[in-house]
Order: sequence, then C-alpha cells, then structure tokens
Amino acid sequence: MIVDFMMIGAQKSGTTNLAAQLATHPKVCFCSTKEPGFFNETVNWRQGIDAYHRLYDPQEGQMCGEASTMYSFLPEYPGTHERLFEYNPDLKLIYIMRQPVSRIISHYAHNFVRNIVKETPEEAVFDDPAYINRSRYGVQIRPYLELFGHENVLLLVFEEYIANPDQTLHQVSQFLNLEPNRFVDNDKVEKHQTTGRAYLKYDAMRKFTASPVFQSVRSYIPSALRKPIRKGLSKQIEEKPEFSPQLRKAIWRFVEDDVFAIEKMMGRQLQVWREGYIQ
Repeated sequence: MIVDFMMIGAQKSGTTNLAAQLATHPKVCFCSTKEPGFFNETVNWRQGIDAYHRLYDPQEGQMCGEASTMYSFLPEYPGTHERLFEYNPDLKLIYIMRQPVSRIISHYAHNFVRNIVKETPEEAVFDDPAYINRSRYGVQIRPYLELFGHENVLLLVFEEYIANPDQTLHQVSQFLNLEPNRFVDNDKVEKHQTTGRAYLKYDAMRKFTASPVFQSVRSYIPSALRKPIRKGLSKQIEEKPEFSPQLRKAIWRFVEDDVFAIEKMMGRQLQVWREGYIQ
C-alpha cells in the first residue's frame, strides 16, 4: 500500500474537523491515528514504514490519507517535504490556513488550557518562535509547492470552510477525485474547540489516560471516583485569552509578507484576513 494524500496543516485551522469529515467518505481509509507525525522526525523513514502502514486498513478501492500538521512546521522539522517526496512523489497535499493572528490566539489558548504555557500572551508569543513561524504560511508551504508542484497542493482558507463547509468538501473531492456527495452530514461531525471544555493540565497525565493500560482498566474505576479526580487535575476556559490591539498589530507585522505570498499563490486577495489590520 501507499498513502495517497495528507493534510499537512496549518495547526489550529480546522484540520481535526476536516479530517473527520474526510474519514466518513466510503472511498477513503483514514489513518487510525489522526496525527501520526511519522515523517517529520523519522529521518530513516524506510526502516519504520511497515509499522506506519499498519495504521491503515484499506478496503479494495479505497485511497489512504492522514493529517499531521507538524509536517509543515518550519524551521522546526526541516527536510520533511523531501522525505515525503521520496516516499510518494505523487502525494496529494491539503493545506488549510486560518487568519494568521487568529491562529496564534487559538494556538496560545490551546497551550494555556493545557498548562503548557503560563506566561501572558505578550510574553509567550515573542518568547516562543513557533507561534509566529506556524502562521508564516508562505514559508511553510513553499517547499511543498516547489517539490510537488501546484497541481498536487490544495490551498484552503479556514474562514471559507467554516462559512461554507459543503463548498470546501466539494473542492477537496475534486482535488482527490472523490464523489462529492458521499460524506456524512456536517452536523454529525464533532468540531474540536478549546473553550468551554476541561483539559488535563499535565502532559504526563494526558499521556497516561490515553495509554492502552489506562483504557483497559478505565471501566473498572467508578464514575463517582473518576469525576472529582479529573476535575481537580483539569483546567477550563470559557473564552479565549485576550490579545490587546497593540499585540495583534505587532504580530500582523511579522506575518504580513506571508499573507501577500499566499494571496499571490492563490491568485486572489484574502480580505477576510485583512479586516482590522489594513487601513
């Protein structure tokens, strides 16, 4: 077997929801792990390819796909695009992008609710270069366009997907040569969100509760005992953290050139990204 398509980003731009919708198509076999991240860190990927392929169980006539946003993380994981090209030069790539400042706000909220970051937005965003780098879409996607060609890379806009999911799914269907009316209803797919939900604050605890060992004994732990323990170890926010207008505009200055680059790649202006930032 070989993987036919991948969603490679951008982080916090609807990839979880879009991947879930793609997985409902009868002609798609989606990876059993939503973000396996195999190719971004595995330099000698051929040695582990059999284990990677075991994450799929395709039926006859199905195409295989996965979604790993870290595949487009530059400069964190250099060389990923080259490894993917070595693996499958005909790979189809889907890259969905969100208004870059909004993506950073969601990224920070994601880290904040999980206790990954405790600093204020002003401190965290400029202390950790990943926040801005992962919103520099021109830098992130250009190596893939140069290597795979524009015909094998589909650029999508998150705000357009949210406004009209059916239209975006139709674009994806055309790109992957799938029948467009074979997805389940959009309302049946759970959307990922950061606010209004409780998350375990500690990374070790999150890993433990996701492990096969915990899952095998979970049903034997009384609900009356699980709930108060989880509540004490969890953190929840009802609204995303506040980013001041000054901070938003400072961030925009770092990503503005990449917005121009993406607009040039797509052949149109993204006014929905510019509102409030361009006079």
